[in-house]
Amino acid sequence: MRNQQGLSIIEFTLVSTTLLLVIFAVIEVGRYVYSLQMINDMTRVAARLAVVCKVEDQGDIPALAIANGAPDGFTANNLTIEYLDASGDVIQGTLTDDAIFPTIEYVRAKVVDFEYQFTGLLSFINLAGGITVPEFETTRPRENLGHHRETPTNAQNSTDC
Repeated sequence: MRNQQGLSIIEFTLVSTTLLLVIFAVIEVGRYVYSLQMINDMTRVAARLAVVCKVEDQGDIPALAIANGAPDGFTANNLTIEYLDASGDVIQGTLTDDAIFPTIEYVRAKVVDFEYQFTGLLSFINLAGGITVPEFETTRPRENLGHHRETPTNAQNSTDC
């Protein structure tokens, strides 16, 4: 009986350590999934902005689409805007040219070159360089691309984002 006095403390320590490890791992995985959802939402916002803003604003749209809850390290450089023709191919050339502008049929916002960095309990995964996030993308049909009909309050018939 005397040899078993400290056994319950050791069992409690082992079980509680394992339980806490599992709980914190679930929390970290939940944060990862939440970050993926935030990234997906940012592509949707960027695509929406791109179909209603002028094509000249293509470089400004990613910065406008970045949300407050974006994962650490996610910048406007990780979000690209592409204008597509009817077959879904990226349009090359100057988008404002009279010959090229009418061929825009779709706008695609895409996440590129982003690695999610765990913080907290699962930060040991960062030793391998983090987890590469899939290239989330959202494609929307073109709308007005920043051009409106002329009105008394908007003589320029365009909207600048």
